Amino acid sequence: METKQKRTKVVVSVLALAALVLFSLSGYAGKLEPGGPPQPTMKTLDEVEPRIPISQADIPLTISTPGSYYLTEDVTAAGTAITVAVDDVTIDLSGFALVGPDSGTNCGIYMSGRSNVEIRNGTVRDFYTGIYEGGSLGQDHRVIDVRFVSNGLRGIFLTGKSHLVKDCTASDNGHSATSTVYGIWASNGSTVTGNTVYFNGYLATGSYVYGIAAGNGSTVTGNTASDNGNSAGGTVYGIYVRSGSTVTANTTRNNADYGIYASIYCLVDQNTATDNGTNMYTGTGCVLGNNCAP
Repeated sequence: METKQKRTKVVVSVLALAALVLFSLSGYAGKLEPGGPPQPTMKTLDEVEPRIPISQADIPLTISTPGSYYLTEDVTAAGTAITVAVDDVTIDLSGFALVGPDSGTNCGIYMSGRSNVEIRNGTVRDFYTGIYEGGSLGQDHRVIDVRFVSNGLRGIFLTGKSHLVKDCTASDNGHSATSTVYGIWASNGSTVTGNTVYFNGYLATGSYVYGIAAGNGSTVTGNTASDNGNSAGGTVYGIYVRSGSTVTANTTRNNADYGIYASIYCLVDQNTATDNGTNMYTGTGCVLGNNCAP
């Protein structure tokens, strides 16, 4: 009788242990039935590269949809390469070059009365004007880290207001021009910073050559302007600013007439101007800080 009871206890213990193991395994295994068909894991092309490519086959191009665009290769144009006909556009040159025909009155990138257009990271060369905003309502453009080389008259020309030109290089623009030459021109309320301009209008015979010029109430800081214009041409300015502007920490050297020319009521401080025709000129009401301008 005692042996039978012991056997019964053993059987009960084994069954209880088996039940416990099965319960534990079911807890870890979860649902055994599939939840549905496998879902795709590949990203769409728009998710991988949401920007819009620009290649040689697209030139000349008119951009009529806001968005982000990028070059996929160097491109050449027989006339104006890209016309921006809408606001809120970014063009990344991706280290490539827009190359013009080295003749005519065309532009690398043309705008008129647009706002909030950014152009960056590449080269624009051999056009009449590299980047041109021709409308008085143009505003809030940003030109960053672009090289403007050997354009017939102007590297950057931005009318309107409130633009940013940063970390660009403008050289050999308007080399033999007979009209006013600009390395960089940014209109009222703009910031021009960290740029290098040289050899613009070097053989020009027009009335004016501007390495950098900025409109009323602008900030011009941390730029270098050298060897612009020539003594046989018209009046030459390394850096020229209109009234109410701030001119700080710039370096100008060997510009044919003026190193720095500041109109009325400007703040001029921490600049170095040497070996220019006239190192520094400041108009009525300007405040001068510590400048090196012999």
